[in-house]
Amino acid sequence: MKKLLLLPLLALLSLSSCNDDEGEPTPPPPVSEVDADMRGDWTNTFQKRVYYSINDTIMYQDSMNVEAYFKFDGTKMTVTLPGSNVKDVWNYTFPDKDNPNYIQLTQGSVTTDWLVKEMSDSVMIWEDEEDWAGFPHNVPDSEKTTSKKGVYTYKFVRD
Repeated sequence: MKKLLLLPLLALLSLSSCNDDEGEPTPPPPVSEVDADMRGDWTNTFQKRVYYSINDTIMYQDSMNVEAYFKFDGTKMTVTLPGSNVKDVWNYTFPDKDNPNYIQLTQGSVTTDWLVKEMSDSVMIWEDEEDWAGFPHNVPDSEKTTSKKGVYTYKFVRD
């Protein structure tokens, strides 16, 4: 009879196990389909900047092929460049329940907002719009001026 009482107790104890304190912490559950699909390793392969004048005409644009590695783990975005051991770490959240494509990045006192414009198994595209975006970089001083809006686009491919 004691053995019969001991079996359920052993079964219950086998279901409760100790956490392994070693290794990486368990990521939080995804808050959206975009969050779930984004998790993992990506390479930023392309960046584009377009600056619009007060008349809504393109006053300056450029684009470049890049290679930067991004890892999304559910709370942190870690960025590394080829040949570098330096990691740039940002926290990320999806704060708007009504817009699951809106992602907010935070590092210290700096916060940036992006929209995930496209998401598939292999490609992800982000876009950010900034009013009065400042001066286009890498242009002669004679071409520098404040733009009405800057639109920044990043393309990622899954590793």
